[in-house]
Amino acid sequence: MGFPKLRVEKALAATGHQDVQLASDWLLNHCNDPTLDQHIPREYILYAVAVGPLGEALDEFWNQSLARCGRNGAHTLLPHVTLCQFFPVPDSKVEDITQALQATSDICSKDAPESITLERYSSPNFIGLFIEDSHAEYMRKFTQEFATQAFKHGGNKVEPHKKQLHLTLAYQFHAVHHDMLAELSDKIDINATARWEFRLYSRDPRSGKAEVLRVLYAHTPRADDELELVPDDYVFLPSNEVHNSSDGWFKGTSYLTGCQGVFPGNYTEKAPESDTWTVHRSIPLTRSRGGGPDVNLNQKVPTPPPPEGADEAGSIRYKNTAGLLTSEKDHQYDNIVRLQKMSQMRATINNGPVAKPEVTAEVSLPDPAPVDPVPKKPRRIYVIRHAERVDISFGQQWIQHCFDSSGKYQRKNLNMPKRVPHRTGSPGTFNRDSPITEMGQFQARLTGDAMKESGVRITHVFSSPALRCVQTAHALIKGLDSAAPNVKIHIDTSIYEWLAWSRGVLPKWMTLAELTKFNLNVDPTYKELIKSTDLNLQESCQMYYKRSDAFVKHILKEYPEGDIVIVGHASSLDGCTRCLQGLSARQAVEFSKIVQKVPYCGAVTIEEYADLSIWDLVQPPFATLTHAPNGRFDWRIMQQ
Repeated sequence: MGFPKLRVEKALAATGHQDVQLASDWLLNHCNDPTLDQHIPREYILYAVAVGPLGEALDEFWNQSLARCGRNGAHTLLPHVTLCQFFPVPDSKVEDITQALQATSDICSKDAPESITLERYSSPNFIGLFIEDSHAEYMRKFTQEFATQAFKHGGNKVEPHKKQLHLTLAYQFHAVHHDMLAELSDKIDINATARWEFRLYSRDPRSGKAEVLRVLYAHTPRADDELELVPDDYVFLPSNEVHNSSDGWFKGTSYLTGCQGVFPGNYTEKAPESDTWTVHRSIPLTRSRGGGPDVNLNQKVPTPPPPEGADEAGSIRYKNTAGLLTSEKDHQYDNIVRLQKMSQMRATINNGPVAKPEVTAEVSLPDPAPVDPVPKKPRRIYVIRHAERVDISFGQQWIQHCFDSSGKYQRKNLNMPKRVPHRTGSPGTFNRDSPITEMGQFQARLTGDAMKESGVRITHVFSSPALRCVQTAHALIKGLDSAAPNVKIHIDTSIYEWLAWSRGVLPKWMTLAELTKFNLNVDPTYKELIKSTDLNLQESCQMYYKRSDAFVKHILKEYPEGDIVIVGHASSLDGCTRCLQGLSARQAVEFSKIVQKVPYCGAVTIEEYADLSIWDLVQPPFATLTHAPNGRFDWRIMQQ
């Protein structure tokens, strides 16, 4: 399939040049966008953003101030320091501007500070944090060099911010809320550890001239002029539209499709404009502290790049999992949570051993306890996406093709399952709960075999109740063989994917008895943390993260020994690990983009540092799985 150059450049710019498939999906979603063939450049801006404990404290203030005092001017954007004005960049020159940012980093990073000092400031109509002069000067120098490099690399004009650099906490608020906002801001530990980043964002020019609304409820158009609403999409609402409407219906533009139409305003809520922005590049602003003992700090904290799920966004896509949630190229800095803990260790080591107390009388000391020369191996959790689905490979019509009128299954392709389980409501219940293909069985066994060869030994296996996940877990255990002795599959509803992708209807999952009858190695005695009746079909992205994190913390408490495998969905790789690292939940659009990059049997590994009481993503000890798609072959082409 071919696209005009203008459209390709527009799609790549809108998706941050992250992935060809993402750009293709964007094009397909925007095929009815009236501006698709117009030369309208996106608008770019450079921010400084805090990540880590300080970043979480700023997010908490943002949420608390909104909940207690209502929306003010600061709620239109994420917490940030503005370094320049918005500037347009033609879609054909986007890579020039990212190269300019990298060149600026190469020139200036040697002078980067280890931390950024903040100073509180409050006035009757403004509350914020100002950047200490020497650190502000470095940011100004970096931005000025970026302006120089931007013009050099593509003739792009960048105007550095001329005002005193600051991070706005609240402005344009009612006077009666000042004291409450000031009290909330005082709770921010401005000395908390932080990793600061330069981030290059871009936005659709339509968002800069409009109010941004988040869609809460689905709306199906009943007339040609109505706009379809999809939960967690955004709508750009022109500022004058609110005053022009008398019936609560407004005319806006969909962020996901670019289509225009009227929609019911009470199906939406106000949202930060920055939720619709794209992140093109993140560069470390602060540098890691040096010195101290040799400690492995190679693991990275994922940086948010700017909702569909991996299964919903496309069909047959096989991608390499390298750099899935961390990027060796883009994130050349270390886990700030671990750095904070390590700095405490270094202080102890650098200050030397603690002096022995002076002994004034003879005492009898016990023999020293024996020291185990072999350190205890860190505990690990492996989170793995399910293998290839039948319905994604062959389409939803596979049920009509493979089941006759009596419900008997007939295999129509070598990659279709040799047999399928008998279940209540079959074959209709396979529509929302698909099995995996024969290739999927091979993917899972191969992954288990690779884990065994790399020395992985598994004590516990947990699975989502989705059939594709249970089958993947079963095949994975077969591949692990002796590396997972006597291990059964614990099925827990907590692992199921984000419910926004269920479109308001849960699948009717197979019972434990049905799974056992199909010879799947499930544990009938396991008591899951939550049941399907406990799920909230209106679950937000933040609620999904909380559900996943509660499950992981529960099993760590209930099963304190041994390494664990969690077989779930593409969303599980981030949902089950992010909060455990002490990181905040992602926003829905950002989460969706991450999830769409997870291939079948994509895996991440999170490791515990017990002495430091932290968990961190590490390089999986086994190789990733990559193979090419193999299209359906019609022998009749030879008759032509």
